[in-house]
Amino acid sequence: MKVKDIFGKAKSFWQGLTPGRRSALVAVTLAALLAAGFLVQWLVRPQYAPLFTNMQQQDAAAVTAKLKEMKVPYRLTGDGTTIEVPKDQIYQLRLDLASAGVLNNGQGFELFDQNKLGMTDFERNLDYQRALQEELRRTIVTLDEVEDARVHLVIPQPSVFLQQQQPPSAAVVLKLKPLARLKPEQVKGIMELIAASVPGLKLENIRVIDMYGNVLSDGVADSANAPLSQKQQTQMEIKRQFEKDLEQRLQSMLTQILGPGKAVAMVTADLNFDQQEINQTTWGKQGALRSEEIKTEQGTSNGGAGGVAGTAGNNGPGYPAVNPANGNYNTSDTVHNYELDKTDTHTIVAPGQVRRLSTAVAVNGPVNAALNNQIQQIVSAAVGYQPARGDQITVTSLAFDNSLQQQMAADMAAQQQRQQRLRQYLLWGGVGLVSLALLVTLIVLILRRRRQAALEEQMAAAALPAGVPVEPLVVEPVEPVEPADVEKQRQEAQRKAKLEQLQEIIRQRPEDAALLLKAWLAED
Repeated sequence: MKVKDIFGKAKSFWQGLTPGRRSALVAVTLAALLAAGFLVQWLVRPQYAPLFTNMQQQDAAAVTAKLKEMKVPYRLTGDGTTIEVPKDQIYQLRLDLASAGVLNNGQGFELFDQNKLGMTDFERNLDYQRALQEELRRTIVTLDEVEDARVHLVIPQPSVFLQQQQPPSAAVVLKLKPLARLKPEQVKGIMELIAASVPGLKLENIRVIDMYGNVLSDGVADSANAPLSQKQQTQMEIKRQFEKDLEQRLQSMLTQILGPGKAVAMVTADLNFDQQEINQTTWGKQGALRSEEIKTEQGTSNGGAGGVAGTAGNNGPGYPAVNPANGNYNTSDTVHNYELDKTDTHTIVAPGQVRRLSTAVAVNGPVNAALNNQIQQIVSAAVGYQPARGDQITVTSLAFDNSLQQQMAADMAAQQQRQQRLRQYLLWGGVGLVSLALLVTLIVLILRRRRQAALEEQMAAAALPAGVPVEPLVVEPVEPVEPADVEKQRQEAQRKAKLEQLQEIIRQRPEDAALLLKAWLAED
């Protein structure tokens, strides 16, 4: 089929449509084209992914300048702290930027790659100190919890007098990743790393702080000099677990009362891990009577002569003695024997008894006195508050800094919006493609139907001889002929004309003839 014929049939098809159908066809076509355009734009546009996140302004400026020089498309997010580039170029760009020296402004021992003539000892020592600080920083930031770090070393010059020699010291500032915390073992590892890198540096002269100014190295040096035994470690784990259980119970209760993120609870417990064994003996006031002994004595006493033995001449004048009268006597003695009322008590007090509890609750926003008292009562009942052992409960109202959570929520919302837009684009693209396919199918069916109808008309017209107009029959006097012969001749003439017309059509338009034959066969 020629192009001219196709345009002609399309024009005929368009002219044969009603105005309403024309408007519907135009609307469907435009919708399909727009959907296809959106889909193509979505598919061909580059997908961006973070190249670097949480960058300093000077570092971000250096990276963007290098990307402009390399003619790499990029975009800034997160208030300029995150740089996004096409996803398929991330790893190559990181390698290129690292090789160009854009990633790290500080230089480690690369400072000594360039030999400088005329350097003084002071300059050489200063370069060594700077290089060592940078090398330690690079090592520390390899920890998963650490995002960035700065190391400051104080290395005094050696003195000829031993008493005047100053010890070296170090300070480390850590910028941790969101919601990340360093364990005491990790802080100790950082301190050990720095102490092993600087000659003469002791752990007690190293300070490690985080970006909020919290000192992380307190107590770590002492614990390093006196390592804990297995029993002490177990006791510390029991203490942490006990505090954690109480905190979780309090946090769950406060969340249900005040709402999520409205309160934070912390519990500090003083546990007694001393194992006590108590032996106690208690004596009763009076026991049971075991035996009784009674002694009774009775008798009679007789009177006697008085005076002193000797001669009368040698003695003075004598006086008559008084003789007692005869009498009876009676004595009684009773002895009671009782059983001993004795109680022996053997008590073993298990370790882990609570000696004192300190509970702190911080509530977001202002809290009136009535609500403060209610929270204190609830917390007292939850932790088992006992004033006799010195327990403390503190409830404070503060304004929480939720900027990090808000940023994370905004990032998640943006990600969800991107995913939703992607689903919408895919849906629109699918609908557009389906509509376009239906439209094309409809047009093809209509054109085929019209072509088939036109071919049938041509085949019907071929039944009459070419150039013979259809005129009304005129009855003229003729010689009588047999009716059967006339009908037979007429049918034969029509058959020959049809065959000739069919042969002509088949020679000129073989494809249309084949379609027509297929349609006839399908109808049969």
